[in-house]
Amino acid sequence: MQALYFLAPGGGRRFDLTQLEALLMKLPGAFRHPDPTELCYVIAPNAAMAKAVEDQLHRNPGTSLASQGIVTLAPTGVRIEQDAPAAVHAQLKPFVTWLMRAYACKVYSEEGEDWTARYANHPEALFLEEPV
Repeated sequence: MQALYFLAPGGGRRFDLTQLEALLMKLPGAFRHPDPTELCYVIAPNAAMAKAVEDQLHRNPGTSLASQGIVTLAPTGVRIEQDAPAAVHAQLKPFVTWLMRAYACKVYSEEGEDWTARYANHPEALFLEEPV
C-alpha cells in the first residue's frame, strides 16, 4: 500500500475543486481542515471520530493527524496521505479510483517518481499491501 502519493490531471486539465470537495464531503469521516491556508480534508475512520478530531483541531491546531487520511487539493494536483486504518482506506478508495479515471491522472511518489504506468489502469492497487 502506498502511504503518500500525488495525482495530477492528465491531458493538461485542471481539477474541478468544487466537484472534488462535494465528493469528499459525502464521505462519512470527512471534514475540511480548519487551517485556511490550505484546501485540505481530513478523513477519519467514521463520523463520530471525525467530529472528535475536528473539535480537537479547533481547540488545538497542532493536533496530530496520525491515523487519519489527508487529502490536499489544488487545481493541478491532489496529495493523498493514507497511512491510516482500513476504515479510512474504505472511504478513500472509491474517491481515488473515480478521480484517477475521471481525470486520467498521472501518479507520482513523494520523491516525484512517475508511477502512472504502475497504477493508472489499476488504481485499487494503491490500497493493496505489498510484499516486503
